[in-house]
Amino acid sequence: MRSIKFTIYIIFVPIFFIYGVWVGKYQWFPYEQLLSIKKTLRKDKKLNNDSLLAELAKTNNIELNDSLNGKRSISSSLKSDSIKIISLGDNEFKNMKGLLNSINLHNSSLIVHVGDIIDAPSPCTDSKIDNQREFMNSLNAPVLYTPGDNEWKDCIDQSKGDTHNLERLDYIRKTFFSKNQSLGINPSIVENQRMRGYPENARLKKKNIAFITAHVIGEQNNFDPYSKENTSEFLQRDKANIDWITKSFERYKDASAYVVIIHANIFRKKNIPLFFVEKFGSSYAKEKEIEINPYQRVANSLLKLSNKYKKPVLVLSGNEHKFIAFKPMRNQYPFLHVIQNFGNPDITAIEIEINPLKEIPFNVTKLID
Repeated sequence: MRSIKFTIYIIFVPIFFIYGVWVGKYQWFPYEQLLSIKKTLRKDKKLNNDSLLAELAKTNNIELNDSLNGKRSISSSLKSDSIKIISLGDNEFKNMKGLLNSINLHNSSLIVHVGDIIDAPSPCTDSKIDNQREFMNSLNAPVLYTPGDNEWKDCIDQSKGDTHNLERLDYIRKTFFSKNQSLGINPSIVENQRMRGYPENARLKKKNIAFITAHVIGEQNNFDPYSKENTSEFLQRDKANIDWITKSFERYKDASAYVVIIHANIFRKKNIPLFFVEKFGSSYAKEKEIEINPYQRVANSLLKLSNKYKKPVLVLSGNEHKFIAFKPMRNQYPFLHVIQNFGNPDITAIEIEINPLKEIPFNVTKLID
C-alpha cells in the first residue's frame, strides 16, 4: 500500500509543479517583469509560454538565471541614469485607440516611433498622415519620431499612377517637424538639423542618456539606379545623417549611454563600398548588376563611434515588422546593441529599460498592445 502511495506521489507531484509554473504560481523565471508578454505569447499555439519566453530572453541577450533587474549594485548618485522608454513603429493606422490607451497607462520618460505610419504601397493622403500626427500628439510622454519609407518614398499618386515621394517628404517635414520640439502632449525641446534642411534629425538628453534620431529608411534608403533625383536625395541625406550622428555623439560626450533611432535595420546586409557609386555612377552599377549597400557608411560610423566613446549604444529600428535584439560583431564592437521593433500586423510597442551600469544595459521589460 505504501509503495502504491509513493508511486502516486512520484507521478502527480511533478505534474502539479509543472502546472504551478504554467499558471505562474511558482516563478523560477522572471514572470513579474514580463507579465504583459503572456497574453501576446499565448497567441502562438506551437510553443508554450515558457519556451517562447526563453526564446525571447535568448534573442534579447537575457541570461535566464539572472533577474531582469540585474545583480549589480547601483550607487545612489548614479540612479538617475536609469530610464524607461517605449518604442514602436510599422503600425499603420489600425486599431490605434487601444494602443494609445495602453501606452498612456505606462509611466514612460520618452516614446520613440521608428517610422512607417502608412500601408505601402498606398496613397499617402494628408488625412492619413495627419491622423498619425494626431495619434502621436495624444501620447502623454514626449515623442521622438523618425520617418520610414512608407510615408513618403513608397507613396502612390492615384491621379498619376506613380510615386510622388519628395512632395510627401516635404509635407511631413512641414507638419511633424515645424517646431524645435518633440511631439506628444508634453513635448520636450530638441536640437535639430533644420539649418541643413533636415528638421527630422533631432536630439535631446534625458537622465544623462542621449537620444538621437537620423533619417535612414528601408527600401534601399531611396538609392535608385533608375532615378538620378532619388539617388541624389539619398547621397545628400546620407552625408547629413553621418555628420549629425557624429556631432551628436561629441555634443553629448559626457552621456552615460546613446540611443540612435532610425527606421532601417542597417546591420542586415553585407558591406559593399558605396564610394563605388560616386566614382563610377549608379547607371554603371545597374548595368553590371552590382548590389550596393546604402547603409554601409552610417553603419560603419556607428560602429566606430561606439568604440571611440566606449559607452553603451543602442540602435532602435523597424522596417522589417519583426522583433529581434542582438549585438552585431560583438567581439569587435562590444558596446553596440540593436533592437528592432514589432510591426504590422502585430501592433505591439515595447518598454525598454536603459541602465548603463548593468551588464546588459538595454532590456525589453514589457510588451504593450
